[in-house]
Amino acid sequence: MSSTPHLALPLIAAAQAQKHVTHNEALAALDALVQLSVKERHRTAPPASPEDGDRYLVGANAAGAFDGHEGHVALFDLGIWRFFAPQPGWRAYVENEDLIVVFDGDQWKTFGAVPDEIQNLDRLGIGTAADGLNRLSARLNAALFAALTAEEGGSGDLRFVLNKGAEANVLSQLYQRGFSGRAETGLIGGDDFSIRVSADGNLWRDALVIDRRTGIVSFPSGLTNAPRTNLLINAAFLVNQRRFAGGAQGEGAFGFDRWKGGPGGCTIARTPGGTITLSGAIEQVIDASQAAAEYGAINLAGATLTLSVENPSAPLPFVIGSKTATIAAGSGRQGASVTLEGGDTGNLTLRLQPGAACSFKHVKLEVGAQATPWRAPPLDIEEYRCRRTYQRLATTGGAPGILGYVAQRVGVNIIDAVCTLPVPMRADPMLLTSGFAWVNASPVGNQAGFYSNSSAVWAALSGALTVTTATLASASCVVLRFRAGTSFSAAAGGVGNLHLGPDAFIALEAEL
Repeated sequence: MSSTPHLALPLIAAAQAQKHVTHNEALAALDALVQLSVKERHRTAPPASPEDGDRYLVGANAAGAFDGHEGHVALFDLGIWRFFAPQPGWRAYVENEDLIVVFDGDQWKTFGAVPDEIQNLDRLGIGTAADGLNRLSARLNAALFAALTAEEGGSGDLRFVLNKGAEANVLSQLYQRGFSGRAETGLIGGDDFSIRVSADGNLWRDALVIDRRTGIVSFPSGLTNAPRTNLLINAAFLVNQRRFAGGAQGEGAFGFDRWKGGPGGCTIARTPGGTITLSGAIEQVIDASQAAAEYGAINLAGATLTLSVENPSAPLPFVIGSKTATIAAGSGRQGASVTLEGGDTGNLTLRLQPGAACSFKHVKLEVGAQATPWRAPPLDIEEYRCRRTYQRLATTGGAPGILGYVAQRVGVNIIDAVCTLPVPMRADPMLLTSGFAWVNASPVGNQAGFYSNSSAVWAALSGALTVTTATLASASCVVLRFRAGTSFSAAAGGVGNLHLGPDAFIALEAEL
């Protein structure tokens, strides 16, 4: 045997001449390999200016003096490169990386607590044990992910990617207390992003859903302090087509649009700032099908409703459907909630009935268990909605006013006017008038008259006057018929205009 089996150190043969040469070579090899430390690994070519004693681990596809020595320890010694073939178990400290590598018989691999690669692990537990379900588990108090900057060879970005197999699968982050779910975010059983919450880990409620196709955000369980739709019309008592001045309002009589006197009537006043002072009972009937349609329901049966007002000066009891509640006095928005019975399927009557005079403003009835802020609708929209149940036929300004439709004497005792309604009514309406008197002159007060443009005269009435519709009125058109008990004067077939005094009116009503 001419060399040792592990480090291949040369042995001195018996009667060998120049024994010192072999001895020094062995010492040089020991110096190179014992406590092995290399400048770097994966080196594929010698450095330009090596220093005596420098060592490297030769990498793959080496060239120059390193060619054919892949994986070897390269030593620069006395001006030449010497190479040592590693044996399994050799260790080396890599100075530029501050890590230890070990040779496994095929390649150099990182060793100990600082590996540069870990591939295809079946499980990993940090501070705890991983299992078949939770193949990556960690018990710790903080975790940090920092982007690799461009100076470090990265892009400066950091994206945490989660991927699932199919739309019906779950891809989420689950937040727990005591290992019981309380909140979850992600693609939960679909491809729309959602957030859901639970009080017990069993019953979950969707709080937010973002449609992946449109980006539209919905809040299935409601949104606190985001104004919801007011089911009342003319809730600020601004629309006043009947020109109600305030004061006493009889039972069933309408004053401000959509509001009528409740049992026993009421007394009501409105300040320019919108404050309502109410004594007695006042009502509004709600078209339940229309109101429920805004929420995608057939009716409001079983719904939780909240009635609220601002700054009620006294307790304000109310009735809605089959339920009663009371709004407490106080500053700011005050409200009370009720849950309707399953039988409350038809139109709903809301009745405000304070025990004593109560001042308040901005009445709001909404679906949900909390009062949300008041938001006034545009006045023109509010008036349009009121006109679906009541509207006066339009006249010009001034006194007298001229009805905005051409009329014609179509018979000896009949004058007709075809009136197309600017706002279709919610149902076929009834005709209402101020009970005006007929005059054959320019009308004043609560009077009306017909001026025939064909014969340039005011039509005189003989007999009693009745005002009806020629045919059944429709929601969008009505034919007014003025019928004399005996006759009208003026040319037969003559066309003209109906004039109304400042106190006279013709209206259509389709109240609930």
